[in-house]
Amino acid sequence: MRVCVTGGTGFLGTALVRDLLARRVPVRVLARPSRRADLLETQGAEVVRGGLGDPDCIAHAVEGVDVVYHLAAKVDTPGSRAEFLETNVGGTERVLTACLRQGVGRVVYASSLAVYGPVPSGQRIDEDTAYDESPQLRDFYAESKILADQFVVTFARKTALPIAIIRPGIVYGPGKQLPVGLLGFTLGKTNFVFGDPNNRIPLNYVENLVDAMQLAAHSGGGQLRQFNIVDDDELTLVKYHAVRTEMDKTVTHFFPGWPIMLAGPLAEIAIRVLPVGGSMRFSKHQLTRALQDRWYDTRRIREKTGWAPKVALRDALHRTWKAGR
Repeated sequence: MRVCVTGGTGFLGTALVRDLLARRVPVRVLARPSRRADLLETQGAEVVRGGLGDPDCIAHAVEGVDVVYHLAAKVDTPGSRAEFLETNVGGTERVLTACLRQGVGRVVYASSLAVYGPVPSGQRIDEDTAYDESPQLRDFYAESKILADQFVVTFARKTALPIAIIRPGIVYGPGKQLPVGLLGFTLGKTNFVFGDPNNRIPLNYVENLVDAMQLAAHSGGGQLRQFNIVDDDELTLVKYHAVRTEMDKTVTHFFPGWPIMLAGPLAEIAIRVLPVGGSMRFSKHQLTRALQDRWYDTRRIREKTGWAPKVALRDALHRTWKAGR
């Protein structure tokens, strides 16, 4: 089996490529020229140097492979709406088109739980939950992922290309700072979190997510599979920070969400005037979503593939914290 990974120099992509190489799976990576790409090459990966804007490079990267993991995306870097759409929607279209032409056996597309909008209180969010009906009120990343996810579903249904869509939450692990919450920040040894401490937090430890992706790649069951993925459906902010405090001795203060809601309109005006990149949004719609208790249902991937997190929360946090010391 031969595999291609787009975005192989990113956080998730690097972890996936490392795991595949350890399993002696031949890996080809589509990546822009960089030191990280050079390092992957020295580790045994074949590197095709190019980006999502180059159809010829994409075609070369996916030629003759059995599985393509399409992870490349514009995530948290500054950029215009057009730039996010070009990379996350246009780039995905070019990758899927090339995969179809080259007869790739399966594509695993990395989407996001960001595609779902606000939901009624107590509603579980599963793979049949509708997309956010107001993507234009979300940040550019979320809007672009919603549109890209919609495109992937349509493409799979119109063609014979087998695609598995994975939708993870907040991905963390060695090499990244420990998450705080959807609305929060850290100063020194103190975490400030806005929202109900009993709200759930959708976390994915990177090694657990890599396992889930590979199971999704070989899950069978038709040409379109969709999987929401978080390590623990029931993990709350207060439980998460309690475990974190035992380890890194940080102190967490929780605050109600209403100050953020009040400040939102002013922040919206500020980001349109100040040179901050333009990708952030503080609309009422976006903030309402971020302050909800969002209950993501991950039964489908567990039942269809047998996936379960191998690394428990306490161990995952310790590995991440230790790597950052």
